[in-house]
Amino acid sequence: MTLVLLLAGVTGLTGCSGGSGSAATSSSTPPVATTISSSPGPSPVTSAATGSTASSDKSFSVVLPTGWKSAKRPPAVLAIQAPSAQDQVTTNVSVTVQSPKTLPDLGDVISQAAISWRQQGITIKQLADRTVGGLPSRGYSFDRTAQGAKVTQTQYVVIFGGKIYTITLTAAQSAAAQGTQALDGILGTWAWKQ
Repeated sequence: MTLVLLLAGVTGLTGCSGGSGSAATSSSTPPVATTISSSPGPSPVTSAATGSTASSDKSFSVVLPTGWKSAKRPPAVLAIQAPSAQDQVTTNVSVTVQSPKTLPDLGDVISQAAISWRQQGITIKQLADRTVGGLPSRGYSFDRTAQGAKVTQTQYVVIFGGKIYTITLTAAQSAAAQGTQALDGILGTWAWKQ
């Protein structure tokens, strides 16, 4: 039996907002003028590479690693997997999309995910921030046992077009390095559809 896990992403997101309390300040020094440079913000990559595979909602495309194939795993808008299993787990990547009424901050999404996993007894390891399709993304990884198999799961979250995209890599713990390499290649080819 081969295990293919689909992690549905961060569920039950609620709009989070920080408090807007004001602190009283007292200073005998005059305010200092500041200069704010207008650096261009991140811009989405929209040029798809030749041979890209589009998501089912047509919002982005990626290039699959050699030998990988598409799979259908609702609610994922993209589900792809390696050609064979290792230690009963087929390495796979899935992408789910959420459209909350109020779009939370990327940091709030990650905080909510950490809380959700902690409630299940799982400790996450924060990963370095990166870009996905030219946009800022945050991620984390964790190890767990699912259906008797020891797996490593990595999730990155990116926000585009008012939607939250959760990208999940699932691999056997023994194949985590190869899975991470495949995920890096996939994310490096990510292009958004405008």
